[in-house]
Amino acid sequence: MFKDKNTVAGFVLLGLLFFGFFTYTSIQQKKLQAKRAEEQRVKDSAARAGQPKLTATDTVKLRQDSINNQKVITQKAAGSFARFTEGAERLDTVNNGVMTIVFSAKGGQPAKIWMSGFKNFKGKPVQLMGDSTDVFGYSVSPGAGNQVSSNNLYFQTTGAVKNADGSFFIKYELKDSTGRGLAHSYTVKPGSYLYDASISLTGASQLVTQNTLSLSRQLMVHQQDNDLSFEKQSSRIAYLKDGSFGSINASGANDKDFSVPVQWISFKQRFFNSTMFYKEGMKDVKLESVRQEDSAHHLYLAKSIMKIPVNGENATFNLQFYTGPNDYNILNGIGQKTRNLVQLHSQPFGFVKWINRWVLLPVFDFFLKNTASVGLAIALLTIFIRLLTSPLMYPGYLTGAKMKALRPELAKLREKHPDKQEYAMEQMKFMRQAGVNQFAGCLPSLLQIPIFFSLYALFTAHVGVRDQAFWWVSDLSKYDDFIKFGVNIPLLGSHLGLFTLLACFTSFLISWYGMSNATPDQDNPVLKYLPYIFPVVMIFIFNNLPSALNWYYTVSNLVTLGLQFVIQRYIIDHDKILVKIDENRKKVKPKSKFAERYEQMMEAQRKAQDLKKRYDKK
Repeated sequence: MFKDKNTVAGFVLLGLLFFGFFTYTSIQQKKLQAKRAEEQRVKDSAARAGQPKLTATDTVKLRQDSINNQKVITQKAAGSFARFTEGAERLDTVNNGVMTIVFSAKGGQPAKIWMSGFKNFKGKPVQLMGDSTDVFGYSVSPGAGNQVSSNNLYFQTTGAVKNADGSFFIKYELKDSTGRGLAHSYTVKPGSYLYDASISLTGASQLVTQNTLSLSRQLMVHQQDNDLSFEKQSSRIAYLKDGSFGSINASGANDKDFSVPVQWISFKQRFFNSTMFYKEGMKDVKLESVRQEDSAHHLYLAKSIMKIPVNGENATFNLQFYTGPNDYNILNGIGQKTRNLVQLHSQPFGFVKWINRWVLLPVFDFFLKNTASVGLAIALLTIFIRLLTSPLMYPGYLTGAKMKALRPELAKLREKHPDKQEYAMEQMKFMRQAGVNQFAGCLPSLLQIPIFFSLYALFTAHVGVRDQAFWWVSDLSKYDDFIKFGVNIPLLGSHLGLFTLLACFTSFLISWYGMSNATPDQDNPVLKYLPYIFPVVMIFIFNNLPSALNWYYTVSNLVTLGLQFVIQRYIIDHDKILVKIDENRKKVKPKSKFAERYEQMMEAQRKAQDLKKRYDKK
């Protein structure tokens, strides 16, 4: 027993040392960062102090001179389109029930888009377009040696028109004195995040070079959820090239070039995306993402450059845009493998996406539609999973009951064979004679692995969980911060979730109940306490996971405890088990190949230990 206490004390001391080390390191790193920031501020202040001071009049004059110079440069580059470089930026607003689009005459394009039914972490409508850096356009050459971007031209429009079917249509156009011109038109259907767009060129051969239209699209992707770091991890620039889905990580500086046609390009974050489609295929596509500073609440700056072949004098290019949530059912209806934008798997467990697509997602969506609470839907999904897996898990519960019935005889067997190797061999023989499969209890634990990762992917990607409150949690898609520390604790974070504690406490109860039915290993105190250590370790793992996952785990553990209690008390008859075991022991049973190999291995280890003991005596 003294040895056991020393082992536990050692684990506790080691944990305290780790905790102290990480806390001290975190504090020192913050002090160093603050010192460097202060040094940089002093340097910047000194540099500014050494520069000549400008008066307010000088500043206004310099700004105006810069604007005038830029106007002259733009007008010269615009050639016959020079008169369209100045004008009024007319704005037309369209609301189709699910989103609001503000179109601008400057560039003849959408300037702002926000969602009607979604809020960001500040409580404001989710805006997926509208930053000053957002660009969508192309370059034309309206004269020899001239080149101007469509973004710098002011188009003419009569405004948005509402059609009989409830859709909106808006057209922008401009023409020079020779008849060459540009036209952009948009159709926004009611209740849809997908809208149509077209670009028309009149006199195309005189406006583009090498019969190619070079499009550029740039979008600043903003933070929408509380957990910025997790949202950055979920951000990707995705694409469909030559019919094959792919993506690049958008949390750092990345770029990618393609020589094969690309059907669509998507700037994706955790729950939303902005995607451009061109079914005929874009050529020579270049993608780039630029990481942004956290303080600005930006995820990344997405850039894409692509080319479209131009045929004929009058060319029209039909595009489509999707700006909305990563809703699996909506995206699956669009087709072209856009459903892959909803990441229903996590590496290296890529196979779980099939479990989600064909089983868990349809069932969860059914519960969402027919219940008033997302928390209740998760609880019903948990019960469904347990019912589905119960035929596979029942043999494990039965083995536990048999092991409990055999505890007295196993204790006698240990006293008879004090040597560990010898006892292991005799125990295996005894179990085989009794008809007990020790490894049947492993199946419930193994089943938890794919189910856990399936649900982790489902709850982190399902937009239906986002911003849904349940009990004390305001958003089931993010971590539970019931207890706020105010400081960041290494390995734990700045909070502690009540759902996390419930999940770990119920896991502890399962471990305690299981150990009460198991035969303790007196020779290895670590194994004795390991089942109780694991629930504590889980606190650090689960604390930053979505609340939905911790709630599922809590319900699942409660169901497990209930099943074990009912099975042990009311379904399994221990007296009948003992009678059955006695009958099995009288029968001669052939050894399985695994049992033979295991016994051979144990026998070899026993002989090796005997030789070592003899050598030590000599």
